[in-house]
Amino acid sequence: MFYTDSNNNRYRIGKPFTYNNTDYTKYGATHAKFMELGFTQVIVQQRPDSQYYIVSGPDATGAYSSTPRDLAELKLNFKLQQKRQAHNTLRKSDWYVIRSQELGVVAAAVPVSISAFRASYRTVSDARCAEIDACTTVQELETLMKAPEQMYDEQTKAYSVNPAALTPWPEPLAETYDYS
Repeated sequence: MFYTDSNNNRYRIGKPFTYNNTDYTKYGATHAKFMELGFTQVIVQQRPDSQYYIVSGPDATGAYSSTPRDLAELKLNFKLQQKRQAHNTLRKSDWYVIRSQELGVVAAAVPVSISAFRASYRTVSDARCAEIDACTTVQELETLMKAPEQMYDEQTKAYSVNPAALTPWPEPLAETYDYS
């Protein structure tokens, strides 16, 4: 929030200022004083997310102007995030696969739960990338990326999967990774 005079100069509560050749201290920079001087109170709008938009402002009315960033570049960056998440999660169990390749499937088979988890994680990563690719506007992409994974239903007093969100990641494996 700020205040403007007739020349669109900006003033803020608690900031010393000079107006009509009179100096006001930070204690004189109050809402009441600004209103007494005939200033206009400006409530600043919510700032668009600079991750999705090139933003400037606020202007004298408290509004921001924004230009959407390049959709293809945003999609690429978000898909890379999904792949990075999958990579970082799957690398914790990579040793099972490496051990199996080194010792042979019979001597050191990868546990079924590990193989299923790894396949599921790759499938979800691909699904999330497809959901990102399906967005046709920056606003649609922003909505998808910011949608919470779960929604709370007041009537049932329970959480459920949000259908407007990205496909949720699989639950982590219950067993710990034994590196022996």
